[in-house]
Amino acid sequence: MLDLLRFIKRLSRVLNWVAGWSLVGMTALTCADVILRCFRRPILGTYEIVGFLGAVVISFALAETTLERGHVAVEVVVSRLPLKIQGIIYLITHLMGIGLFLLIAYECWSYGNDLKASGEVSLTLKLPFFPVLYGISFSALVVSLILLGDIFLMLARGPGEWYRWEE
Repeated sequence: MLDLLRFIKRLSRVLNWVAGWSLVGMTALTCADVILRCFRRPILGTYEIVGFLGAVVISFALAETTLERGHVAVEVVVSRLPLKIQGIIYLITHLMGIGLFLLIAYECWSYGNDLKASGEVSLTLKLPFFPVLYGISFSALVVSLILLGDIFLMLARGPGEWYRWEE
């Protein structure tokens, strides 16, 4: 099981790397488009590409953010409760999170299949939408695996020791 957790951690790092380079690409493309507009030579389809890359940045960074506990968490009340109660709350919220992200993965995959079947493409560059939805679906599945790994670590280590994904 620990090998699977290490694999999930590496996978989230790869997704985060792709998200980071997508953000660099968005920035470079936007800057180039702004500069070239001064010379009346805008880059065709910049808006579409930046939109696609934005979806990649947001969805692919979710796994690493979940792994590093980078989301906003309000624990004013929960942190004052006994560890056993904290563990129960932790378990319930993680199970709900797994359900949510599995639903997101399923719906994005299903919608991507619909877009693929209909041949839906972007207006200017005629880029298909479905690969982006498949990427979002995959990323949501990885987030579900991270939450499941968190539950495994909590049950294996006990309350108070589940916060670290060590190598």
